[in-house]
Amino acid sequence: MHRAGVGPADGQLSQQRSEGQVNPERQEAEPVLEVKGLDVRYRTTRGDVTAVKGVDLTVRRGEILGIAGESGSGKTTLAVALLRLLRPPGHVAGGEITFHPRGGQPVDLLRMDERRLRALRWRSLSYLPQGSMNSMNPVMRVGAQFRDVILEHAGDRRREVDAMVPRLLRQVGLEPRVARMYPHELSGGMKQRALMAMSIALEPDLVVADEPTTALDVTIQRVILQSLGDLRDEFGVTLVVISHDMGVHAQLVDRVAVMYEGEVVEVGDVRQVFKQPRHPYTRSLIESIPRIGEAPWQEQRKGGRAS
Repeated sequence: MHRAGVGPADGQLSQQRSEGQVNPERQEAEPVLEVKGLDVRYRTTRGDVTAVKGVDLTVRRGEILGIAGESGSGKTTLAVALLRLLRPPGHVAGGEITFHPRGGQPVDLLRMDERRLRALRWRSLSYLPQGSMNSMNPVMRVGAQFRDVILEHAGDRRREVDAMVPRLLRQVGLEPRVARMYPHELSGGMKQRALMAMSIALEPDLVVADEPTTALDVTIQRVILQSLGDLRDEFGVTLVVISHDMGVHAQLVDRVAVMYEGEVVEVGDVRQVFKQPRHPYTRSLIESIPRIGEAPWQEQRKGGRAS
């Protein structure tokens, strides 16, 4: 499957994507996740430091929502807060996170007890962590790690596990033999795809992917982005993709939310945001995308003369 995205020559959305229409079914789809007034803070010796301020956000069923921003903008803190994975000294200081499981009643994730929350994890809510290199147990074979996750959260599927693992690996373009390998035998891209397969093992409603292309070369990045898109297109997974790279959002997401100093300063259809960014920070992020053949900024400032 070919995925249109940022062109190497101009760094803008491809004509195919920029002139496309918003999928009306996704635009009108029911929400999977609704965030209202979310505040996240970190306790320090000098008092609380606010990392996420008053975030309002809706994730629609079947869409890929991107969250963009530079390091320190609060996007990863937001990601772990959404899934109740925030560790001390971080804490949620206010707001609501309402999750709408398929076929179930809406629940406020911030007010759920650990037992009920654990029942949702992996089955309904899943996480693709940043840093695939360090996210797998180095002394366990890949297949054994799949078995651990599946049996811990879906013990009733014990008889299916042996058939599930090779099928999941194939879904992300990996050979079944990968299940017999140790993490150190896999490349960075293979590890990321193995984690991707693990994150959808129990067919969750929502997967949050934190910087899924970080530390991977551009060729592998493209494979990962295509695999993420396929998860939505072929398996109906709703995705929240966290990335500092606006090129990733241009290639992959339906809508993008831009974070700056802990706040969401702009959110909209990705084509519209790239075409007419409303916030100066969004404009700066888009302009930071490298453009092959463009004169260095020093030459532009001096009328084309080299400095």
